[in-house]
Amino acid sequence: MRFSIKGAIILSMSHGEQSFDKKYYRRFFDDYSKNEFNKYVNWSYGWLKFLDRYVNIKKGSGRSLHELGSSLGYFAKAFKDRGFEVSGSDISSYIVKKAGEVQKDIKFFKLNIESNLKINKKYDFIVAFEVLEHLNSPEKALLNVKKMLNKNGILIFSTPFPTKRSLGDPTHINVHQEKWWLSLGKKAGYSKTKLIHATFLPFVYRFSKYLSLGLPIKTNIPYINSTVFFIFKK
Repeated sequence: MRFSIKGAIILSMSHGEQSFDKKYYRRFFDDYSKNEFNKYVNWSYGWLKFLDRYVNIKKGSGRSLHELGSSLGYFAKAFKDRGFEVSGSDISSYIVKKAGEVQKDIKFFKLNIESNLKINKKYDFIVAFEVLEHLNSPEKALLNVKKMLNKNGILIFSTPFPTKRSLGDPTHINVHQEKWWLSLGKKAGYSKTKLIHATFLPFVYRFSKYLSLGLPIKTNIPYINSTVFFIFKK
């Protein structure tokens, strides 16, 4: 399949391949500058503020958190600012290198969450925002995440519901209805599963983190960022 990103024709669609990743991340970053990065940190603050209503993540002191599919780690930065012991990972060695250049005080490493993992460290929280829809086997990912969580640990992830827009992205290879994800979580052995719809104001977060606002509603309006949060407890 062929698709265009900023005029570039991408023939491969495999995350983790450097030639693909360089072109893929052009959708989000122009120069990987601190100023560009900070705009995404503003965006992430709004998501965390929204989630504060549903899960205890306001204070991170003494608690560990890992971000899967971390890209440049703007969510990792927001959680670190809340006092969490934070690390991040991505299947892309290209973006892991960029993340380490932007944030030298957070550890980022390459990780394929769909592989047979040797678990060296466990976490109180694992987050994965807009990641699982890109995976070939989200079932395997959920099982691996559960192994990476401490007792009573919590996975927080977001993924889009089926719309013309979400299904039209060729990198979205696992977009499903909300009930499918809840069923998958129960099948993977999570003790509690919960979902929350969320819609965020577009673009204004670029000016201030205080303008990054979310509402607990579901919509399919063009250019509006609407997604589903899932909270799975080990």
